[in-house]
Amino acid sequence: MHIAKQLVAIVGVSTVLLMLTSCSTPQGGGGSDPGLRGQWQLESASDSFGPIALANQLISLTIDGDATTSGRSSCSDYTAHVYGTVTSMWVTTTVPHAGSCVVAAQKYIEHRYLKDLGQVRTSTITGGVLHLLGPDIDLRYHRALSIPLGLMEGHQWKLTTVSPDELNPGPKVLPKAEPGANLLFSAHGFMIGETRCNLFTAKYTENAGEVVTSNLVQHSKPGCDAVSQKTDGRVMSVLTSGFTFLSGGGFLTLTSPRAGLTLGFVD
Repeated sequence: MHIAKQLVAIVGVSTVLLMLTSCSTPQGGGGSDPGLRGQWQLESASDSFGPIALANQLISLTIDGDATTSGRSSCSDYTAHVYGTVTSMWVTTTVPHAGSCVVAAQKYIEHRYLKDLGQVRTSTITGGVLHLLGPDIDLRYHRALSIPLGLMEGHQWKLTTVSPDELNPGPKVLPKAEPGANLLFSAHGFMIGETRCNLFTAKYTENAGEVVTSNLVQHSKPGCDAVSQKTDGRVMSVLTSGFTFLSGGGFLTLTSPRAGLTLGFVD
C-alpha cells in the first residue's frame, strides 16, 4: 500500500510538470501563422526599462511561410522560429555569426531587442502594423516598403563623397570628397565594382527595405596605398553591411546605419 501511494504521488508530480512544460514552451515545428508572414521593419520598441532609442538603426523581421524566420539587427543577422498563433505565440532567436558593432550603442540596442523578442507571447496586426507583445514589452513593426531597384541599376556610378551616418542626433557632418571607387548594379541582381585596391563582384537583393549583398568575390589590385585602403574599407563596409539608397538626377546615395557611413556617387 505504501509503495502504491508513492507511485501515485510520483505520477501526480510528473503530470503537473508535464502540464507546466506544455504551457511554457513552444509546441510544434510547423510554419508560422499566415497572418504574421511578411517583411517587417521595427518602428519602435519598449520594455520594462522604457523605450529603446533606435536612433537611425534599421531592424527587420522576415517571417516566411515555413518555419524559417530571419532578421537584421543593428550589428548582426539573426534567425528565429515563431511558434503558435497570432494570439498565443513564442519566438526563439539565434545569432549564427555575431556582427561587429561600430559603436557601443548598437550593441546595446541589439542586446535589448533580441532579448525582448525572445519574451514575446502574443501579437496584434492592424492596418499593416504588427505589435509583438510580452510582459512590459511592445515591439512595433510596419510592413517594409519595397523600393524599385531599377532606380540604381544600369548606371556606372563613381564615388564622390563619404560621410559618417551618426548613430545619435548631433551637428551635421558635411560629406568629405573622396573618389576612388566605381559601381555597376545590373538588372539581374548582380553587382560589379572596383576600388584602387580591389575588383569585386556580388549578388544583391532587397530585404525588408534594405539592399543586402551575398557571394562577394574580391580580387586584389597592385599599387594600393594607405589612402586607397581607407576608401576601399569604407566602400566594402557599406556594401557588406546592407544599405538603403536614394537615386535621381544622376546622383546615388548609399546609407548603411549598421556601418555608420553614407556614400555619394554620380553617374
